Amino acid sequence: MPLPVNFNEFEHLQNLIRLEHNKAVRAYFKNQPDDDISTPKANLKHACLIKDEDTAAMTQMRLWLFEITIGHAQSLQTPIYGIPVQEFQRDSKFKPQIKLYFKEPYNFEKHHDGTEQVRGEIGFRIMNKNADTISRGDAVEYAREIKAEFATPPLIWKKGKFKCTYLDLENGFDLRLFCLSKSEGISTVQSVLKILNKTYSDNNFQFIENTKEFPANPGTHRVYGRQVKKFRQRPTADVKFTHAQLLIPGQVKPVNLVGLNGRLKSAIENVTVS
Repeated sequence: MPLPVNFNEFEHLQNLIRLEHNKAVRAYFKNQPDDDISTPKANLKHACLIKDEDTAAMTQMRLWLFEITIGHAQSLQTPIYGIPVQEFQRDSKFKPQIKLYFKEPYNFEKHHDGTEQVRGEIGFRIMNKNADTISRGDAVEYAREIKAEFATPPLIWKKGKFKCTYLDLENGFDLRLFCLSKSEGISTVQSVLKILNKTYSDNNFQFIENTKEFPANPGTHRVYGRQVKKFRQRPTADVKFTHAQLLIPGQVKPVNLVGLNGRLKSAIENVTVS
């Protein structure tokens, strides 16, 4: 369908931004009325809501106030427990490791109320290399294999409640995946093995059936004086490949192998996908 006569790009863009942004603002300030500045929270809500007559600069200011100053954007990064890399490497001896990361795409209807986006991570060791022998050339080769198998197009791992394991310690694989089915588990394992050009063996694979119920909405409980959602156990979701890194003992920062849509700086392979 062609664009209508006198189509205004700015008005079209601002209307879409206003629609989605104001949904998030109203959900965040759900207990505050519109068009009210009588209380500090109501005052903030009014300042964050984008108005139809706003200029581009005012639109950006309201976005910044809500996402950065008030802190809504912190929901994009889930808090993670961890230890400094130097402390872990000082107390551990290990082979170089490749990690593949996955994340459920954001959907406003599903996630605007605080429901977390499901994430996934798959890691394995490179047993025929160590910190001294692994090279930039090796990293380039791994990146190309990952790009071909996981990024073009982005591989979707269908996470579910059934546990699949693949144990081949000689080749560095101790995979434990939650999948929708046995066939999905085998397919995902085979994709991982291709990175190091290893052959799949049924003897190393185990599918563990599970009849326990894991509710999609487990309800809420009281934490620190307020009701919050309980954590979902083994959530079912399609998680999409986002990036891959190579961790080398003795090197604090990982080597960025593959990133989608500029997610990682200085990645060996950057892939643009729609």
